[in-house]
Amino acid sequence: MCAMSQSLQRNSTCQGRAPEQAVPPGVRTRKGPLVAPLWALLLLTLLTGCPIMGGYPDETGPRYSGDHRAPVADSAVDPASLTVVTFNLAFAENVPEAITALSSAPLAEADVILMQEMDAPAVERIATELGMAYVYYPASVAKDGDDFGNAVLSRWPITADAKINLPHDDPYHQQHRIAVAATLDIRGTPVQVVSVHGATPIVGLGARLEQAETVLHAVEGAAPSQVIAGDFNTSDPGSLTQTVQLFTEGGFQWASEGVGDTADSIIGGLPLDSVFTRGLTPVERGVDMRPAGSDHHPVWVRFAWPP
Repeated sequence: MCAMSQSLQRNSTCQGRAPEQAVPPGVRTRKGPLVAPLWALLLLTLLTGCPIMGGYPDETGPRYSGDHRAPVADSAVDPASLTVVTFNLAFAENVPEAITALSSAPLAEADVILMQEMDAPAVERIATELGMAYVYYPASVAKDGDDFGNAVLSRWPITADAKINLPHDDPYHQQHRIAVAATLDIRGTPVQVVSVHGATPIVGLGARLEQAETVLHAVEGAAPSQVIAGDFNTSDPGSLTQTVQLFTEGGFQWASEGVGDTADSIIGGLPLDSVFTRGLTPVERGVDMRPAGSDHHPVWVRFAWPP
């Protein structure tokens, strides 16, 4: 679909297309290669897979961006903390409910929202409602004709961004997966944030670990403070443990450790979404279990600031 809002800015041709708050009820918070049976992999793929009809392998786009921050959006003083949310909105099909959730504590004061399974109109609408800048890159085109990709939304200026193509496309759904990296200027301090959407278990754990390793190599040395977060599809046995180990060996801390399951399925909760950091200190973390328009639940981490 080529039609889009005039406020969206695209740099390539259309190709077919703050302070701590009280935590309310319904929010869990905490302070301070194995081989699965084939039937299990197939089931997990059905639970987490998405119908796709094409991909965007171009490293430069398509790209969308916008800035809906207030004219004097940057605080006159350094923030007391930095809150990052990661949220897979499940094909961006329920944007109003997502906006309601993201406008309520503890998510309302998020400085950064990293989103997956988004299309451009949904990102534009959420950024407009929340008063944030954004950058969005689609990875694939879904069967309904809508784009499917990752976004970074920020209350701070986005000074640079990049699309990171991930290896090992899903051969069954023709899914191409990406990460989107953005550098933020927080009162003169650069912070890089990365929104990741890993493949489903059908490609195998080794392939998904190579996807995570691709992200780590792509952002190495990009900024002294970094946050990498998103849907890593760590639903099969051993996948979460080995993903955490990979990031730990790469110098990152598992900032969302202990939040528990982050997505719903017919077989129960699944720990699909994680937040990793380097150069920042997590002081509080949680998962908002209230309805948010998706089978995933927003995961948030509050970091101490300055770093």
